[in-house]
Amino acid sequence: MPSLRPPRPAVPALLAGALIAAACNDMLDPIPVPDAGVRVVNATQGPIDVLVDGVPVLSGLPMASVSSALGVASGTRRVQLRAAGGATAEVSLDVASGRALTAAAVAGTGGALAAQVLADTGSIVPAGKSKLRVSHLAATGASAVEIFRTQPDFQTPIRIMTPFAYRETSPYLQSEPGTWEVFVAPAGSSGSPKVATSGPVQVPSGERRTVVLLDSAGVLRFRVIQE
Repeated sequence: MPSLRPPRPAVPALLAGALIAAACNDMLDPIPVPDAGVRVVNATQGPIDVLVDGVPVLSGLPMASVSSALGVASGTRRVQLRAAGGATAEVSLDVASGRALTAAAVAGTGGALAAQVLADTGSIVPAGKSKLRVSHLAATGASAVEIFRTQPDFQTPIRIMTPFAYRETSPYLQSEPGTWEVFVAPAGSSGSPKVATSGPVQVPSGERRTVVLLDSAGVLRFRVIQE
């Protein structure tokens, strides 16, 4: 008497079904949406490439420059900074949605490539005020100078902080909204002559800026980051 048991599906058919199901699941996996940002300061003496979580996102960022904010998904991001010669430095950033953090490629011990974070202190700017801070990332050419500022409510040059060592970042300084200037003058001077200057830095009410001191083949340069 013939068996009433239904025939078994062929093995290839089962495998094909499994592959189709897996492909459908992959198509349904959410794609990370860039809801945060990472910007990079190149304080080295050559161009660098930027990778986020192992994926190249920027090639050939020139020395003494700052990138625009690169879109990333919020969370912990692994930022790799790679020199033209292949040396790589890495730093982890915890980036909140809607915010942008800054990583810097710098000259570390013995001139080796290193990475650091310009920390987001969460400094709140009150209405009717402005804030500014300075980061000293000039590895050469700044050993015998001091960094000064003038601010909207006080036009006499004031030292940012003393001492101000390489790779340090000042606290945020608060003033009225308006024009700031950050400049370098000889050590021991009262702020003159100016060796390098940021020029006028306009900071509106409720906003803040980070001014970075860099060097390009021994020439001091300032870059302003709008936060």
